[in-house]
Amino acid sequence: AAVRSFGRPSHRSEYKGKMDNAAMAMALGAAAMGGVQGIPGDDVCRRCGAGGADIRVVGCGCCFHARCFRLPPNPPLVLCPFCNNATSGIALVPMSFTEIDEARKAAAAAPAKKGRKRKGDKDQDPDHNFGDPSDRRTGRWTADEVAYCDKLSEKFTSGELPVEEKTKLNEFLGNMLKSKQSRLTKKMKNASLSQKCFQRTTGCIVDPNDARAFARLEEGFFMAIQSLVERAEMRFHVQKEWRELFSTYCVALGQPLDADEWLGSVEEMDRRAAQARENARNAKRRAMMSNALTHDTRNSENGVFIDRMQTGVSDALSADDLMSLLSGGKQSSGASKRRVPGRTYDHGSPVLSKGV
Repeated sequence: AAVRSFGRPSHRSEYKGKMDNAAMAMALGAAAMGGVQGIPGDDVCRRCGAGGADIRVVGCGCCFHARCFRLPPNPPLVLCPFCNNATSGIALVPMSFTEIDEARKAAAAAPAKKGRKRKGDKDQDPDHNFGDPSDRRTGRWTADEVAYCDKLSEKFTSGELPVEEKTKLNEFLGNMLKSKQSRLTKKMKNASLSQKCFQRTTGCIVDPNDARAFARLEEGFFMAIQSLVERAEMRFHVQKEWRELFSTYCVALGQPLDADEWLGSVEEMDRRAAQARENARNAKRRAMMSNALTHDTRNSENGVFIDRMQTGVSDALSADDLMSLLSGGKQSSGASKRRVPGRTYDHGSPVLSKGV
């Protein structure tokens, strides 16, 4: 069942087209062994001690970050690298929406800020288009973001990350930091980001002290974001990127991976993104109608209504005549038969007709 659900077209884009159907089936081969049940409340990485683990070892339940887990050179994995218990594979941890939901509730309950709304302030717009890939970070860099970016670049150069071979540094940093390429270029003018490609060595951070330092820098980057909603979404985005990178890494090495629970969270993410787009469209429609009605009420000579000119004809407009006016004069076959000869019409509300 996990293999079938993974093959749905709506989820292939989540892996950026890097896996074909055969590779995806191999990545989920462990699902045929009976699947993995989640262990609630246990997401602390056994190597660095930080929360938000990305993968779980089947059987013993030990959790790790994707960057802290070393795959065997000859897959599949048979022993847990932490407790040395026998295992039948590894599983991706599903995404959690708890922090995002709590941040949005807090933002919605908070009193509205005075003054002009700042562009990009997600606390003032908690129903923005969540999950939009074009929604990239702009503006100034914080000291914590610079430190985290430098650490990512260092581990990328040393080959200690679960990244696909020949990935360019600018692509990797842009995806991880959710930053526009122009923003990266301005910050690191002489770094030649597009010329540096990934060459894997260990594929993970081996030194536990170094892994803990990495986790502290990542958490500092999150906490430096002032907006609660933006902070929660950035944490969610980074976790999603790590898990996608690890899944591609497993496919490259031939390591079976159970992603059944992960796919359930991907479906929820797709549903939320679609709902956010629909909410944005509805809000735009309401704003257009409001502006149209405001414009027409301020121009009372023409009025809000569609009326005919004074021609001496006493009968009112029919429904077909009204639809003809709204369609720009294009009449249906039935309407042309009932139209009064010689009658001229005036549409006094072009803005309203556009809104309709």
